[in-house]
Amino acid sequence: MKTASYFLKSQDTEKQRWLENSGFIEFLSRIGPEVERFERRFGFGLRYLNTPPEEIDGDSNLSETVAFVVLRRNRLFPERIYCLYAVLREQKLKGYIGLYRDGNITTLQELSPIQDSKKGEHQLYNWLSSLVKTSCK
Repeated sequence: MKTASYFLKSQDTEKQRWLENSGFIEFLSRIGPEVERFERRFGFGLRYLNTPPEEIDGDSNLSETVAFVVLRRNRLFPERIYCLYAVLREQKLKGYIGLYRDGNITTLQELSPIQDSKKGEHQLYNWLSSLVKTSCK
């Protein structure tokens, strides 16, 4: 997946300035370790994806806006891989639950956005919990 510095460089100058000042770059750099900690604690089979998706809902341009992707394969339904992904839009980190298949994501649900990076860790755990709940249905 994109590192925080890569994600920053891919943004225009105004967004770069806002990202640097908002604390979102620092927050995004902690997502991988937070997912690992959540996984060690609860063991739900979560995996931080190291490459961006090829397409989201059939649009290859949307994949360029992805800040991170977390996958979960339900052992009861191994053919279905659920994912949590986030994009940075309108000065918010917007989270989504989707299905991941062959490098593509089909969105199922939008989650509450993170507007303040200082409160992001709590919301990230809510997002991860939503991913687990959705993948158990």
